[in-house]
Amino acid sequence: MSLPPELTIDEFQGGTFGFTKPQGWLAWLGFAFAIVLIIVGGIILMPIVSAAGFLGLIASTPAPLQEKLDNLRRKLRPRAVKIRQDEGGLELQSFWNSATIHRPSYMARDWVFPPHGEEEWSDDIYAADKSGDLIPEHPNRVGTPTPPMLSNYGVFALLAYLCVGLQVYILGYTSGTGYTGDETESVPSNYFSTEGIESFLYIYVGLAAVWLLASVFMWKRAQAMADTPTQNIRSMAVGPAELVGQVRRWKSPAPLVIVDGDRSKTVEDLHLWRWEYEVEIEEEYEVTVTDSDGNTSTETRTKRYWQTIRSDSGHHDFILHDGTGGVVVRPGKFRRSEVGDYLVRWGCRHDTRARGLVTNLFVLGFSRGDKRILRHRWTVHGLEYLDPCYMMGTAKIRSRKEMKAEGDVESTRQNRKLEMVGEDAPGFKARLEKGTELTAMGRVRSQVEYLIIPTVCLLGAISMFAI
Repeated sequence: MSLPPELTIDEFQGGTFGFTKPQGWLAWLGFAFAIVLIIVGGIILMPIVSAAGFLGLIASTPAPLQEKLDNLRRKLRPRAVKIRQDEGGLELQSFWNSATIHRPSYMARDWVFPPHGEEEWSDDIYAADKSGDLIPEHPNRVGTPTPPMLSNYGVFALLAYLCVGLQVYILGYTSGTGYTGDETESVPSNYFSTEGIESFLYIYVGLAAVWLLASVFMWKRAQAMADTPTQNIRSMAVGPAELVGQVRRWKSPAPLVIVDGDRSKTVEDLHLWRWEYEVEIEEEYEVTVTDSDGNTSTETRTKRYWQTIRSDSGHHDFILHDGTGGVVVRPGKFRRSEVGDYLVRWGCRHDTRARGLVTNLFVLGFSRGDKRILRHRWTVHGLEYLDPCYMMGTAKIRSRKEMKAEGDVESTRQNRKLEMVGEDAPGFKARLEKGTELTAMGRVRSQVEYLIIPTVCLLGAISMFAI
């Protein structure tokens, strides 16, 4: 299949600026709420509230490349996108205990371009598809995307950090000297060199340092993806390799995944998976508060949080096929993996009449009066049959016994003799991800946003010690 004639590699080059708007009514709602926080923070002179608003703007707007991919997916795969939207959503299973099933109607790591259909495959799982072409979404066909130099992330993250700095300045200004803000009281001449402001400055510098450190790790990961050439499976060699392709069956279909031993919660065709069983807990706790007159009192407050009770994971070997050929993949030998959004989630309200749920109360010690269970949920993440798959791994020669069982010992095709495992190499960290290189880089930022802006913020925070 050829790419649309109007689509070129330049489509995925970010340029200088790439500002995006929210997608969907929930994102617009979050965007509007973030704007309100920014305005409220300015009115009440609490810059930290405005900082939260700027972070909300980042969360509610997609990365520029992600926006392009979403628009292309709707344009190039309208039927597949519509099916997922129709099948996704929340379904009520039982009114009495609010039992629900939720399947996402959107997957950020789903195919953008239509992959080769099963009617185009060869009968030989290692051979090229009938057309002999690479899958349309392969990096050797669409190129490696580059993010814009500046996007919503860079601008709003910088403004959020400046707001935090202003809050630090205000906190330091009103602490450490005993100044109460009374207009009749003179401000000490050494007001800006107190221990109070220095302690807040250390926190400010620490935030910048953590931001920069996290950005460096993300930048290195993005650079590894962009700089490593993607091999065609038909001509791949032994050693470190970056591959992109489609998950197809090898010797047998993946076994049925039974979540938490409950046969009413099953998922088929998962070649790499994990599930978690969690409970939502409401906990009461006491805090000591001090009023403006110095009087102390005890207040009872509540908090809610999800706690993991049980989890499990598994894998099943598969064929990765890029249109030119297939290779065996051992997903269980990859220590680093990312399978994206969850596939399905079951949930229900807590029912003390259920024997298994009552047992969990005693196991976790939730029978105390200050804690109680509100809800239960079971969540499944996984790499499915026919999903796109991106990996950086090491190609090794398969065992002669295994190849002999398939009758491929004397085969001249190199990809038949190889298997992909998750072994690292110098400057090469092996990993396996759901999606292609295109979708895996959908949220990648530029070097300016990863390194320069956080570095400038760190230097600016350090320079405040000289004020």
